[in-house]
Amino acid sequence: MFELSSEVPFLWRLSAESSDGYCSVSMVVPCPPETQVHDLTIETNVQSLSSDSTRSETEETLEWNQEDIELFLKLVNRHQLRINQPLPETLRVDLTDPEIIDIINVVAAAGFGVAFTSYGLIQQANGSFPVHQFDVGSLASINTVSGFKPCIVVDLEDDDVVCVLLEDIEVQSGLEHDHLSRHDLLLVKRIDILHPEFAECHLRPVDRLLH
Repeated sequence: MFELSSEVPFLWRLSAESSDGYCSVSMVVPCPPETQVHDLTIETNVQSLSSDSTRSETEETLEWNQEDIELFLKLVNRHQLRINQPLPETLRVDLTDPEIIDIINVVAAAGFGVAFTSYGLIQQANGSFPVHQFDVGSLASINTVSGFKPCIVVDLEDDDVVCVLLEDIEVQSGLEHDHLSRHDLLLVKRIDILHPEFAECHLRPVDRLLH
């Protein structure tokens, strides 16, 4: 169990992944030097496309920004309420919990992922579904060509909504095949965001490595 406080920074580590500018994204929680314990590193399945050629060749460490922290806290608080845990004054999180690791993946995707357009992936909205009130951090569903898929809203601007997928989307059209993966970003419209109960499942555990 890890106790979250303002004295312990959360960091992102961007490590060179390929020669075409992609970096793997890991979360790092530094441990105090006097403890003689190695920093905690949680690998994500998110890749960052760097516009800086030097970043893709070297390792870079960035501190979480305010948007990262706010999204993380919203998702952790919702997780704790869902499992009937009271919200303490000091937030305590189990960084080995698969659902907490999944939340870290969502925050990493929101901060470093590149949003795909939804053209050809979303069923055309016809107004037959009830309006869903949502905000950044809300769990939602989208009606894709391969069924209802769960997602988390991570950005809003006018009519545009960016969400992180919680399931893969498979698209088969004739001989062509397209695929979006869990934790990919998708750009949709407000009318495309539906109540989370439309999706078949909300969260699935994922295997992440701890070092």
